[in-house]
Parts: sequence; structure tokens; C-alpha cells
Amino acid sequence: MEEKQIIRYIMGKADRAERRRMSEWLMASPENMERFASLKAKYVFSSMPNTILPEKENRLLPTLIGIAAALFIPLLAGAIYLFIERKAAVENFNEASRQVELLSSQTPGFVTYFANPGTKSIVVLPDSSVVRLNGNSKLIVPQTFSPLQRELSLSGEGYFEVTHHEDWPMLIHTPKGVSVNVLGTTFDLSAYENDAALKLTLVEGKVTITEEKTNHIHEVRPNQEIRISDRSVEGISALAAPEIKKADIKKSTGWINGELIFDNTPMPEVAQKLERWYGVNIHISDNDILKYHFTATFTTESITRVLDLIRFSTLLDYDINGTDVYISHGKRR
Repeated sequence: MEEKQIIRYIMGKADRAERRRMSEWLMASPENMERFASLKAKYVFSSMPNTILPEKENRLLPTLIGIAAALFIPLLAGAIYLFIERKAAVENFNEASRQVELLSSQTPGFVTYFANPGTKSIVVLPDSSVVRLNGNSKLIVPQTFSPLQRELSLSGEGYFEVTHHEDWPMLIHTPKGVSVNVLGTTFDLSAYENDAALKLTLVEGKVTITEEKTNHIHEVRPNQEIRISDRSVEGISALAAPEIKKADIKKSTGWINGELIFDNTPMPEVAQKLERWYGVNIHISDNDILKYHFTATFTTESITRVLDLIRFSTLLDYDINGTDVYISHGKRR
């Protein structure tokens, strides 16, 4: 197959017939997969303009591309995972790379990607769409998308930049009994299994959300946020009526720029976000504390610095033992 045809597919410009031919070509021989993997890896690295590498790491780029290609081959043109956080500026490559971790595992036909608590990651999908995963998130992707539909599953939070294809929709399943239908758009989807609600913030484009049990469909437009609360009781699935309102884009997507934002946020949500951001376990000693709200924005602060600010502003106290954080009522000053 000609290189320009491969690049056209990688850039997400192939039509349905071209995608089918590409799938057949990939499966025809290991050599085809190796060639595709090398071109895909080069494309991924070259399309990350906001990643700044010091000169000594830049010299390693051909090696990194080779490693990415080698990892990519067994996935039969599945998603490449990268150990580089795409940020506006990275002062130290080695320090940044330690902050980002993405693990993967394979089952027949699928690849599962994990972003552990305390890490953030980038996944490039087979159609060249990009997903940024927040901490404690899991993305399940087929090794190759069907020519008819791009179908995958998310448990956690992901910021999606979906390559537009009018005749090739993307369907994202979540553990909340809700699926997201996309043609090409940018949005943040928070669908943690143990959260009280699913939340989608649409930056641009258009998406529809389907309640799988009832087939109710809700349309979301740019700068809107939809929230669907989970009211399941004793294993019986039940969803509340959706709430659609004007989105606070900065607040909802700040995490992709390294910002942890609280805006009159209830303490249970504060605890969940701290656990995912820092990879710790929060233990709250008194249900009364769950009624507290907290407002602040953090970027590079340590967990200790964050907890100090909470202590100074709320009369609460804390104790750290390894990765366990215990929050309790403090003494009045």
C-alpha cells in the first residue's frame, strides 16, 4: 500500500471503503503491521507541538519512535500509548514523565488502558482521535475499529478530541448505563463507576447521550454541561432526569492543564478528586465534615500543601500515614 494512503488513514481522512482496505492490508502480514506502526508512531510524536523536550531528550526521539512502534505492532493497529504528558510547557522532561503513567493489558480483540491514581495519560486511538485520561481511569478500545462504527468504553474521566467522520460515528459506553454518540467533537466525559453522577462538558461540536435502559436521547450543544445522577438502589438501575446548564469550561477541563479546581465544592467530591489527583486514600472521621465546602485552585502544590490550606480555612486537621490521609475536626484556634 502506498505511504500516502497510510498517512491518509492515520490522519483520519479515509472513507469507509479505504478503512476496510486498510484493515485487510494490516491483517495480511506482520511486515504491513510493522510499516504501519512506524508511520503511526512518527505521526503521533510529530503532532504533539505542545510537548517541549530538552535537547538531550530530543536526540532520543528516533529511539522513542522505535519503541512506540515496537509496542504498537502486537496491538494490530490499536492505540499507541505515550509516557509523555502534553502540556503548554514542560520544564523538565524526566520529572514530567514520572508524573504520567499508562498501563495496558490485552484480551482477544481489545486493549485496556489504565491511568493509575495520581497520573494522567494520553491515548491515540486507531482513527487518530486523542483521549487524555485522568487519574484512576480505564479505557477499553478494540484493536481495530469496525468500518461502520468506532466503539469503545470509558470508566473514569477522559478529555476527547474526536476526529470528524460524517459516516463513521463514535459510540462510548460508560458504567452508568449511558452511552455517548459522537461524529467529531471535543468534550470532557466524567463517568467514574463509584461517582454519584455522569457529567459531560461539550467544548465544541455536538453529541447525543442515550440512556441505554430507556433509549431516551439527550442532545448537548457547545458550552453546555449535562449531568445525569445515578439513583440505583440495591442493584436496581435508575437514572435521574438529566440536568443541562451552561458549562464552566475552565473548571471542568482545568485538569488537562494541570489545574485542580475547587469552587464551593462539597467535601465528598473534594476527597474523591484528591484521591485521584495524588494517588492517596482519604479517610474522613465524622459525617459532619462531609457538609463542608471548599474553594481553591492548585497546580504544582503537594498533597501536604493542599491539606494545610484546608486545615487553615476550615478548622479541620489531618494526619498522613503513607498513602492514607485522615481528616478530622481540629482544635479551635
